[in-house]
Amino acid sequence: MNDKELINAVRRSVDDVHMDVPAEQVVSRSHAIRSRRVISGATGALALAAGLAVAVTALVPSSHPGSHQITAGLPAWTVVKQSDGNISITIRQLRDPAGLQSTLRGDGLPAVVDLSGQPPAGCQNYPPISRALASSIFQPQRSGARTGGTVLIIDPSALPSGAGVQLAPTVSPGHIHVNIDLVYATPQCTG
Repeated sequence: MNDKELINAVRRSVDDVHMDVPAEQVVSRSHAIRSRRVISGATGALALAAGLAVAVTALVPSSHPGSHQITAGLPAWTVVKQSDGNISITIRQLRDPAGLQSTLRGDGLPAVVDLSGQPPAGCQNYPPISRALASSIFQPQRSGARTGGTVLIIDPSALPSGAGVQLAPTVSPGHIHVNIDLVYATPQCTG
């Protein structure tokens, strides 16, 4: 039996096999499994804490049904565009700031992500805003075992006209803090 005959025999043996599960569901499940298997080489303790966070979250029943859509997920960070238009950002590691920036822009948030803490070239700081306006745009950061990282929620509809967001994550022992500033939304700065 040559290769061609073998291929034809295998094809005939699976002609009656059909998949009932949509391909999108298979791909989505494989991404979820793969992302759980990726462990950062940076610190074993962080990986253990993230694993515990996932386990605790899975065991604790949700207080409300999931009404949001996941738009991007990576082990380093996750962006969730919620049904109310708010954008939830969970940062677990300071990795791939360009990918995070691209995802935020794709979800309609004029954003620049920079690890230096200074506005990048082409960006200018927006004038100071009131505390009330700031609290309507940004919900306080949370962190801990339940979230698996630092969580920030931004309401893009509350941004002043012509404003964008600069996120400048920094690390202190065992914690990621995100400095947030408003910048002028320009193509050179926030896309």
